[in-house]
Amino acid sequence: MRKRVVTSTAENYLKAVLRLEDMNEKVSTSKVARRLDVVDGTVTDMLRKLQSAGLLEYTPYYGAALTPKGRVIALKIVRRHRLIELFLHQIMGYGWEQVHDEAERLEHAVSDFFVERIDVLMNHPTQDPHGEAIPDARGFRAPEHDLCLASAEPGLYTIRRVTSSNAALLEYLGNQGLLPARTLSLISRAPFDGPLEILLTKTESARHIGIEVAKHVFVSPGKERGRARSSNSNQVPPSSKRRDRS
Repeated sequence: MRKRVVTSTAENYLKAVLRLEDMNEKVSTSKVARRLDVVDGTVTDMLRKLQSAGLLEYTPYYGAALTPKGRVIALKIVRRHRLIELFLHQIMGYGWEQVHDEAERLEHAVSDFFVERIDVLMNHPTQDPHGEAIPDARGFRAPEHDLCLASAEPGLYTIRRVTSSNAALLEYLGNQGLLPARTLSLISRAPFDGPLEILLTKTESARHIGIEVAKHVFVSPGKERGRARSSNSNQVPPSSKRRDRS
């Protein structure tokens, strides 16, 4: 088994801080608490311990930020988690809505050797089942160049990733066909946070998804971005070519 540098609990905290930083959000005690489903006081104690260990900088009432040492560990555990998710999905036959909780348990138990064998077996993948980037063995991730569907203008898009571990939401998105690499046409956005009208194929009727669902879907624009389409149109722009992901 691998030699543990920090505890599994500490790894989860570092991973949560990294996620918030990736979302360009302030890493507050309350936000970390919500992500880990713990009370604020517990988070404060752990952040102080991680600061003492040199893994993050923490200022009460302001927030936390990973140090270079903490970022290395956080990226390593993210790599482990996402490789395990992909293994469970593609090899073990888990649904994409089932892999997160299983990977949460396994990421702290399996050895580095096991994880690297998954990487080799699956030909060094760059994306997990949700389209999220898998850091390489050095912790490298190319910058993301996508945008949130909830704030997108009408036009053609390709789904790049889905940023949720909620099983019910992932099952809903799967049933709706809103999966990474799928192309969709965003027809319109209702005002006052109303639903989005979209088309997935040129033969189907338009469907609607709520703004809260759309906040978890990230897309890249196609060639005809910004060109609004009537819900009665039978034509959808041709699929855009997929760009290489991080």
